[in-house]
Amino acid sequence: MNKYAWLISLMPPFMSLVIIRTYLGSFDNAFLFTENLSGSGIFNFVFMFMMLILAAFAVIFFLPSLIFSISVPKSTPRLHNYNDIKRKVTLSAILSIPVSVFWFFGWAYFAVRYPNHGTLTGWACLLGGLMSVLLINYFCLRKPVSIARQYQSARLRIKTALTLYAASPALLLVVIALYFTFGIPIVIGWIDQKAAGDGIAMILKVSVLISGLGMLLLFPGAMYVVTEPAVRNSVWFVKFGAITVILWPLLTCMYVPSFYPVLVDKTMALAGISDWKTRRFQIDETKIPFSHFANEEWQRVRTGGEKMFSVKGIMVYSLSNVKLLCPESIREPYRNMLRFVPWDRDYDKEKAAELKKASSRCQPFTQRGVIRLSE
Repeated sequence: MNKYAWLISLMPPFMSLVIIRTYLGSFDNAFLFTENLSGSGIFNFVFMFMMLILAAFAVIFFLPSLIFSISVPKSTPRLHNYNDIKRKVTLSAILSIPVSVFWFFGWAYFAVRYPNHGTLTGWACLLGGLMSVLLINYFCLRKPVSIARQYQSARLRIKTALTLYAASPALLLVVIALYFTFGIPIVIGWIDQKAAGDGIAMILKVSVLISGLGMLLLFPGAMYVVTEPAVRNSVWFVKFGAITVILWPLLTCMYVPSFYPVLVDKTMALAGISDWKTRRFQIDETKIPFSHFANEEWQRVRTGGEKMFSVKGIMVYSLSNVKLLCPESIREPYRNMLRFVPWDRDYDKEKAAELKKASSRCQPFTQRGVIRLSE
């Protein structure tokens, strides 16, 4: 067997273990994942849903980079310095994203501070953002366009100027619009806005964060565009893919700590392994004592004789014969853990501690005896 195919074949069980281990580790019950090692087909089952979620995230996050890379032609015979022009177009795109983001957050800040002038502020910031993109594109391309037009006829000179000074910023605006449509709402949704507040310092932090992510999203397309076609062979794609795969997790874990918890959460929910709805469950007292649910929030009720009782809770993990049942109070600290405050490690530690404390009443089951009652 080809060694690369063999390594790729190990990905489903490995990634499934990572997902399950990470998920259960959030509830301080990571030991339970070893109980699933004998489950037939469990790894491929989880991996399938993980790949679906990962593909959805990739489409949303890498769509601007993809559009940018396929929209810039590989070569243009009429332009002898086209390679230099491609580099300048890429540079203008990289610079345009943070400038546009700061205009957007400037509008958000002034709209809150001066609500009576919201319409005027919005139009002024929109015009400022558009003019900024046009000017950045113009100043980046002015010299290479001038060189390209030296040996062209008057008709081609006009066409070249219109293409690079008008079509190029139009492409950049499409990429930026996609980022504003998909990227910014997702990132802002991950931020705990109550804890972060709306001060100018936090707005600047969020602006820097989203600007950095925007430039990172454009990085694959930018590298593809500026690299010579002769260099883009299979070895280059392997090296570049490895660098990108390493760079993305490193940076996102550092600055967007909730990215992977959200990915794991969505994967487990779609796979049917976690069920975050409050339900009633019937427990066999021979499997787990009635006294383990002494807290009032479980709402215990005797059913079917002395050996059976029901409790009200949330089944946060259920696969094979391993289950983790938690009280309703687990929901809020868990959802809080899926959010973050930019550059605030104390917040992350505090929310992790709250979840660990709330999960102390969760009850693990490594055998049968838990039945979900019909609603």
